[in-house]
Amino acid sequence: MKGEKSSTHPRESLDREHLALLLEASELLTSSLDIEQILAILMDQVINVIKAERGFIMLRDDVDSEWQFRTARAIDRESIDKDEFKISRSLVERVAREGISLLTSDALQDRRFKDQKSVSLYALKSILCVPISIQGRILGVIYADNRMESGVFNTREKALLESIARQAASALENARLYDTLKQIHQSSMEKARKELAETQSQLFQSSKMAAVGQLAAGVAHEINNPLGAIALNISSVRKAVTDERLQKRLDIMENATAKCKQIVQQLLKFSHPAFNAPEKVNVSDLISSTLTLMEFHLRKENIELQLRAEEPVAVLGNLGELSQVITNILMNARDALKCTPPDHRRIILLKVQVKGEKAVIEISDNGPGIDESIRERIFEPFFTTKGVGEGVGLGLSISFQIVKKYSGEIAVHSQPGRGTCFALAFPIMR
Repeated sequence: MKGEKSSTHPRESLDREHLALLLEASELLTSSLDIEQILAILMDQVINVIKAERGFIMLRDDVDSEWQFRTARAIDRESIDKDEFKISRSLVERVAREGISLLTSDALQDRRFKDQKSVSLYALKSILCVPISIQGRILGVIYADNRMESGVFNTREKALLESIARQAASALENARLYDTLKQIHQSSMEKARKELAETQSQLFQSSKMAAVGQLAAGVAHEINNPLGAIALNISSVRKAVTDERLQKRLDIMENATAKCKQIVQQLLKFSHPAFNAPEKVNVSDLISSTLTLMEFHLRKENIELQLRAEEPVAVLGNLGELSQVITNILMNARDALKCTPPDHRRIILLKVQVKGEKAVIEISDNGPGIDESIRERIFEPFFTTKGVGEGVGLGLSISFQIVKKYSGEIAVHSQPGRGTCFALAFPIMR
């Protein structure tokens, strides 16, 4: 009707305005999963919506952690520690402790702050401080003030900021959950990549060992027949020869033939390892029987052998084969220590430990160590750094195969100039 005035009540109009502001804040806060971006949006909303002169937000990770100054407007990070902000920090701690918002339209006239000298000293007037909480947990606190005017904030601004703080709490919780899941995902992916690389390396090593094993078997069988013929003929010739000088030459030939046959046997063991029925092997007995054979060779090279065993332990394996593994490693350690200067103290440490469900045998030496460039190749068949006639590079390859056969693990740690450590780990047999 003409001349009729609008029936919209000013309070209703104000409520609509606040609802629109709240919806806008909600959309902005849920538009990101980045905590710093959420805090920046929240701080802008505080300044724009309730018309604060300045403000800041403090957060903490959990109940026992300290409050951290995260973002602000019209306040720099250094100023927050000055005397001017002692009252502000005390209000933050009070709101965080009680979980109840604090509002004052004129701090100078408010009896709650009559003992706070900084209120009058810095002419603080309108103050609004609300908690950021979710499910009873205080995540942070929003602080806003106005030093120029009193009465800037009222219960409506308080209710509006509390609603925005609740929206912010949900957004921050989602962002933290997202960060946690992202870290778990990254950690899982990194672990998966490492496991994949290790598996690929093991598959490559296994396929290479299998291929060389087939080749070794063929070569061994081809060599074995002529070696048998040579040995048989040497034996026949020896019966017909009486000359002492020729007998010595036959001895040399016989020893050379025997050494060749020994190498052939190693090749056959490598390519077709005989399956010995596994048995319960006492590690102390294993070490004792092995050292009985090795002590002379070590003493001859002035090598000091140190033995440390924590407690009796048994593993599933074969005494002879496991002894062969330890012997091979000790021989390599002995040969490495030969390269050290005469005045260098030569030490081999043999240590037996129980780690969880594994029995670990560590054999360490203080020799020259293994260069990183060849460390990954030491378990390859026929790979050796020794001179011609000193080794054929099968000891560690056979050891690797024996250890794997009994569900064990073999690893090497070495630093040039600081020695080498071989670690053998086998499941404990109860």
